[in-house]
Amino acid sequence: MIHSISKGVRSRCLLVWTLALLSLLSGCGILAGRASKPMRNEVFVLGTLHEEHLSDPLYDLGRLRDLLRQLDPDLVLVEIPPDRYDEAWTQFLKEGRVSEERVKLYPEFTEVLFPIALEGRFRIVPCSAWTQSIADRRAALLKQWESTRPGDSQRVNDAQAAAKRELVSQGLVSDPLMIHSEEYDAIVARGMQPYEQIFGDDLGSAGWKDINLGHYEHIAEALDAVRGNDLRVLVMFGAWHKYRLRELLAERTDIHLLRLPQAVR
Repeated sequence: MIHSISKGVRSRCLLVWTLALLSLLSGCGILAGRASKPMRNEVFVLGTLHEEHLSDPLYDLGRLRDLLRQLDPDLVLVEIPPDRYDEAWTQFLKEGRVSEERVKLYPEFTEVLFPIALEGRFRIVPCSAWTQSIADRRAALLKQWESTRPGDSQRVNDAQAAAKRELVSQGLVSDPLMIHSEEYDAIVARGMQPYEQIFGDDLGSAGWKDINLGHYEHIAEALDAVRGNDLRVLVMFGAWHKYRLRELLAERTDIHLLRLPQAVR
């Protein structure tokens, strides 16, 4: 009887010590496993059509509004220059419309994103690298090269026009699912390649490679600020920027990069 009681006591003591040890190891992160690791944010690049949303039969503002609600992001990183955002948002709050020169060109923001943001569903961070000086310099050089480098200008224009025709022939326009496909991105990448190869160095910060890198630097800064928070982050830029931004985002190991069919729930 004494032996039996002693054995039971020893068993209970062993159990207590085992549980205490497991708790200690878990608290130290040794056995915490996945729970101890920061959760990766979900990131999705939503390609927009700018003013074409006003007339596109399938990807109109109503469809964009539905997609935005379905995606239900916590954070939206937008193609608005940081130095233009505050003025545009203040105008929207006071007047219900935006007159800021650059932002008013994007109905996806003024007619869809801003009104939904009033519901407090997400936070907006401006991430466009465009500045007025970059835009003015790019426009002036492209205009100049039409007469001083007509052959180069023609090759660039032809490549972009061919990409647009291919998108139409492959049925990759209008339907948001098709616009967010790998096939769409591959065609756009081919169409923009001559522009970067021929004019990239001369355009500098306004070149296709550099401006997209500039956009990404703003995006990366915003993502760094929320790393490991298990958020859904929407990167909302023109659809032709999408392939390059996805290439840069794919290099990150702290996010889960999604496409539209995966992201819509």
